[in-house]
Amino acid sequence: MKAFSRWLQFALIVLAFILGLWFALENSVVVPVTLMGLSLPSLPLGVWLLVFGALGLLLGFLLSALSQLRLHRQLKSRDRHLALCEKELTRLRAQPLRD
Repeated sequence: MKAFSRWLQFALIVLAFILGLWFALENSVVVPVTLMGLSLPSLPLGVWLLVFGALGLLLGFLLSALSQLRLHRQLKSRDRHLALCEKELTRLRAQPLRD
């Protein structure tokens, strides 16, 4: 099953690359781009759209990764707290009852 999943993932990546290349070739009008006052080289419109789309994907991935790291730290902290509580509960259960 893992081999199939890897092949499927590889096929989707190749398909995305081919579609991106096709998109860039279809939108071949050369346009100048100015980003925050910085003049970037004139490239075809399709290339700029792919570049900025990829940058957006990367930025979204990084932002979600930061959130995931925060949640992972919280989970580890709560796991440690739970282990301490379970240890305390085990200790309390082992004590004899007093009247």
